[in-house]
Amino acid sequence: MSRALRITLLLLLLAVVAGMYEFPALRTQLLRFERQQQNEEEARREVIRPGSEAPQAKKEKVAIFWLSADNPRELAGVETPLPLGGDPAERARVALETLITAAPTPEQRPLPLETTLLAFYLLPDGTAVADFSDALSHQIPSGISTEQLAVDAIARTLHAALPQARRLKILIGGQESETLAGHVDLAGALDLGAMTPAAPPAASPAPAAGPAAPAKTGKSPAPEEKIPPPATKPHRGER
Repeated sequence: MSRALRITLLLLLLAVVAGMYEFPALRTQLLRFERQQQNEEEARREVIRPGSEAPQAKKEKVAIFWLSADNPRELAGVETPLPLGGDPAERARVALETLITAAPTPEQRPLPLETTLLAFYLLPDGTAVADFSDALSHQIPSGISTEQLAVDAIARTLHAALPQARRLKILIGGQESETLAGHVDLAGALDLGAMTPAAPPAASPAPAAGPAAPAKTGKSPAPEEKIPPPATKPHRGER
């Protein structure tokens, strides 16, 4: 065996021995990095739920518009106590993240669970800008009905939590998008005033009551007085 070959084999052996010691440490570092990434993602998506209210935030009931349990093609506002606070961006964040993650059932969720609210701004003219992650457009089932329900759920929930917002501009991944997933137009700003739900119909009036029956006094009514017929005078010749 030549000297060069022996040196090569020795170097390979040393590399294998070094790898046996380095591989566990490298694997530990990879696992630690993966856990760190998961923790950051969970922290970014964490929603302040009613049970974890911040000390300075007071709970306030706000309507969150999920899909109706009776009709999945309609939205139903559910009064939900949330620690919204006074900051407009914080109010919008809490309400919209609750809309995404806290639906009563998975079937009532109008937006994909993987959706993330990346940023929110309220401009001085009352225009709200909500920037969502790509999951909103990539993972929502394509179709005019599902897309419209998603947009309506965002608009109505935002308007309920932030009444001073007059219009809404939806961004996807920080960029303007012509449509949500190919159907619903996102090019312009949505009029939030027009998105508010209609007032419930007034109750039907009660049927008109018939003539009132005479009150019972416990006494028998007096017998009707009969008037005798007038006396007739006999004709002449009659006796």
